Amino acid sequence: MSESVKSSQEQLAEFIKNGDEFISIAKSISSKDLKKTPIAGEWSAAYVLHHMCDGEMHFATRYITNLAEATPNIVPFNEDVYPDRLQYEKRDPLASLAAIEAIQLAIANILGTIPESDWSRTSMHPESGMMTLAELFAMDTRHSKSHAGQLEEIIDALYTK
Repeated sequence: MSESVKSSQEQLAEFIKNGDEFISIAKSISSKDLKKTPIAGEWSAAYVLHHMCDGEMHFATRYITNLAEATPNIVPFNEDVYPDRLQYEKRDPLASLAAIEAIQLAIANILGTIPESDWSRTSMHPESGMMTLAELFAMDTRHSKSHAGQLEEIIDALYTK
């Protein structure tokens, strides 16, 4: 079933499942290993957590703005500059993980209470054009799933030698 025909409740359940999976995988990494980069040229688990934290903040803002304003513009973010500009090397990965968990819980709570008609509210994306809340939300659900896979690759490189 494609994202375009999934019900809001199915999307919400998938978001919660993918978020829980990401958090569970992240918590399975030893705190002493979070900043290790076991795959040359790739991010550490800490960087993945910081990236997810920053992404969840952006996505949450998009949802809230979509629900509060008429056809708001989506402000894109340049994730390529974030590691340097947002000090990934100095940040606490456990603080980012706690933020991810809290933001996902809050978003699930908010979106779990809105009327079905609100899932059709639109925002204007500068590259993708008009997008519904359901379409925006589907992107976030895929984002968690993708980075859970990235954490699994890091775990394999850290612990299977």
